[in-house]
Amino acid sequence: MTVALPSRRTRRGAPAEVLDLAEHGIHRDPVNHDPLGSATFSQRLVHRAAGLFSKGTTRRSFLTRTAVLGSALAVGPIDFILKPGSAYAYTCGTCSDGWTAFCCTINSGRNSCPPNSFVAGWWKADNAAYCCGDARYIIDCNAACPTQCACRCAGGSCDGRRTCCNQFRYGQCHTEIACYGPVVCRVATCTPPWQYDPSCTTSSATDNKTVNHGAPCLTTDCGQANTPIAKKYAALGGANGFLGKVTSPEKANSDRRGKVARYEGGNIYWTSTTGAHEVHGAILTEFGKQAGVNGVLKYPTSDTRTSSDNKSRYSNFENGRIYYRGSAGTFTVPKPYFAKHEAIGGIHGILGYPTSSVRTSKDQKSRYQNYAGGRIYVQGSRVVEIHGSVFTKHEALQGVYGPLGYPITDLGPAGDNRGKGQWFEKGFIWYQASIGSFGLWGKINDRHLANGHVKGYLKYPTSEPTPVGDGRGTFATFERGHIYCSTTTDGFEVHGAVLDAYLDTYGGPTGTLGYPLSELDPAGTSGGRFQRFEGGKLRFNANGTVTLVP
Repeated sequence: MTVALPSRRTRRGAPAEVLDLAEHGIHRDPVNHDPLGSATFSQRLVHRAAGLFSKGTTRRSFLTRTAVLGSALAVGPIDFILKPGSAYAYTCGTCSDGWTAFCCTINSGRNSCPPNSFVAGWWKADNAAYCCGDARYIIDCNAACPTQCACRCAGGSCDGRRTCCNQFRYGQCHTEIACYGPVVCRVATCTPPWQYDPSCTTSSATDNKTVNHGAPCLTTDCGQANTPIAKKYAALGGANGFLGKVTSPEKANSDRRGKVARYEGGNIYWTSTTGAHEVHGAILTEFGKQAGVNGVLKYPTSDTRTSSDNKSRYSNFENGRIYYRGSAGTFTVPKPYFAKHEAIGGIHGILGYPTSSVRTSKDQKSRYQNYAGGRIYVQGSRVVEIHGSVFTKHEALQGVYGPLGYPITDLGPAGDNRGKGQWFEKGFIWYQASIGSFGLWGKINDRHLANGHVKGYLKYPTSEPTPVGDGRGTFATFERGHIYCSTTTDGFEVHGAVLDAYLDTYGGPTGTLGYPLSELDPAGTSGGRFQRFEGGKLRFNANGTVTLVP
């Protein structure tokens, strides 16, 4: 049902015409000449309630009356009388909400006044999503005289509002036209009316309650604000998308490199080199913690994406990435951690997802970041990763505060097609799948390296350097022998039958021979093969036996 609006005066003071009640299904009583004689209860209620608001001439009273009248039947009599503002339309509109339809709905998609109408007046709504944060101007197209339209519902999808029903005129445009009919439709534009139609004055009226009124044919209209940020916002659904309404219009950032626009659900950032990209939710919160565009990450270079394993959402930035993993946390991987992480497979590689923010070590000598499978250390220009059982072993040995210190290379192939090794400031960790990871340092590590490390006779370590128990020495075991050292002797390798005799017959380093003082002489040495110890020397005989030489 279409209802009539009450008589009122225009802002310019001229009497406003009253709609014929018959157009709205309300007929005069032939006996009492009561215009509500044949009206329904609801029609009577609307008409009489309208009288409560008929005396004012302000925009506020007009809006109140049109909203109340247009939605009374939907809201209900009590709410209609007590809470007239509760029925304001938001985005879509119906014939009963009291507002006039947009011109593009009734004018074949054209956002302009249709034939037999003219630009008669305007108001604005500030901070409009449809104008990408700028003011949005609503221009009334009133019917020309003689009026050639009748009050009806527009019938558009999402915009079924009225056309030719509301007899009202703001009057800032075409003031030379005195005769006018009802408002046929509304033009929505981001162009100031005095630029849209030179007949309009700059005298302004504002109604921010209409900021989100829309129609499908208006969803991508950004007018003068047709910037990269505006286009991105529109592509993401504008005010109806996940970003929601504008909260801060597009403006230059403090770094003067780019711009930002802020919305209820996130931000859009732009530079000429990165383009326009959105950041929202927990990723935006984390971005803020990193000082935003003024921090290490700088500007976003992508919108939020879903990882290929469907376990995270992430956004790329000029100098890194932010990962969001729900309850698992949101973490920034900044430069230079990001480059290292990506070089070894990123989240699909040996380190997996970040599990902490970047931290400073207690000794103030490094910055590091933890990952599911290990860690990345940064010391000056050195960026080193450590992962898997090597990382576990390093941590078990007190990490960077233990005997090995900081890693100085990544884990790499040992060159024997069996295992891997990683250099540290003070030693080495060797890894072999069937053995595991073991660290070497000090004199024992020096001897192992000098003798060809894992490609030498001893092969991979099977223990770390371990105290002998005499307060003097240390030893480590290997696949094919031992290395011994003490506070007064260097590290020397003992293996094979000589090692067996040294341990079983002579009691090892705490026995009569003490610590080794040399390596076993190589095969073919003139006079035979000997190995010297503090308490004597052992001779390796050609038949494989070992004898003591005092």
